[in-house]
Amino acid sequence: MADAMNMVVSGDSEVDFATAALPGAEFHSLLAQFRAETPVKTVRFLGQPAYYLTSYKAVEAAFRDGEKFPADAWYQLSSEPVMGRTFISMPTREHRIYRKLATPAFRSRAVVGYGDAEYRRILHELIDPFAQQGEADLVTQLTRAFPLIMISRMLGLPITQEDDFKRWALSLLNFIHDADEALGAAHEIAAYLQPLIQARRHEPRNDVLTELVQAEVEGRSLSDEEIISHIRLLFPTGADTTYLALGNLIYALLTQGDAWQQVRDDADLRNGAIEELLRWEPPAGIIARLSCERDIEFFGHTIPASSLVLFGIDAANRDPELFPEPDRYDIARKTEKLMTFGPGPRACPGMHLARQELRLALDVLAERLPNLQLLDRDAARPRGTILRGPQAMRVRF
Repeated sequence: MADAMNMVVSGDSEVDFATAALPGAEFHSLLAQFRAETPVKTVRFLGQPAYYLTSYKAVEAAFRDGEKFPADAWYQLSSEPVMGRTFISMPTREHRIYRKLATPAFRSRAVVGYGDAEYRRILHELIDPFAQQGEADLVTQLTRAFPLIMISRMLGLPITQEDDFKRWALSLLNFIHDADEALGAAHEIAAYLQPLIQARRHEPRNDVLTELVQAEVEGRSLSDEEIISHIRLLFPTGADTTYLALGNLIYALLTQGDAWQQVRDDADLRNGAIEELLRWEPPAGIIARLSCERDIEFFGHTIPASSLVLFGIDAANRDPELFPEPDRYDIARKTEKLMTFGPGPRACPGMHLARQELRLALDVLAERLPNLQLLDRDAARPRGTILRGPQAMRVRF
């Protein structure tokens, strides 16, 4: 499908933004071209017309306008069939309540109590097997595994199943391309979690699964199916975005001047390097929405009722009106007002946990692998448009 959509139409390069790879600067160059033309660009997504928001002002306005761009409509189509009903696919009032019920997975006694020491222990546990080999693929041997392990252990799930968690997460994310595989993974997750949920109801533990079982807001609590649906959502969205962000961070540090040497030698620069990465190459390049059920005017363009609209996270984060020299990765940049996690009441609840994981991973990499060198820059270029990151990262150390 991707090859079929990578075609020339009326002299313009037109790609399908659901499937195109657009590695490295190719993606950003195309978005810069779009942004120079218009804040609302007609493109293709899954073979259908879609409206790509290309400027920071347009993306911010769309995020904050829940009437014109309701979040629940798109997620009811794209995630609910496989994840089940979760707070992201609920209308505003339900979203507020169920978000509070579900956020123990991100902010809770169990998460806070887990502590930096346990994060570091897991990172060392992952690095130990290859630390003496001199070379490794950090995607397969570190970045993909780390956030999945963290989530499974915070939930209190047996570590013997962690290979299954990886497979399930990848299958769920692949729903638009292979619905049968994704639905199979959804059923496997439910069968696996049901007895564990029942066990926590009878014998609570100090873990996030217990907090989900016990959570209550305004007299409501989560049913077993709602807990299962939330965990289905948590694995691919929480783990995969963090692993992609970590890969993007390593790629940026190893390819943009002497950035790696700077953060390796000065720990005070590391938070700035992470914030700049979240601007320069965030793991989610596009957030999709359906417009409301009437024609609307938006930034000088008519968007027909119930149209697919793409919030250009990457495009907004490199808008030169907000970020001078936007293509330059600058760890000293005072980065504010990012679109990476979305503004407003539906902002990503996992943003603080993601930043914590990125910082601890960077600390441990600087300690364990201080002489990192990238062996294949082209293969490590971030790829994708919806979710974006390196598929391989061969390094020498």
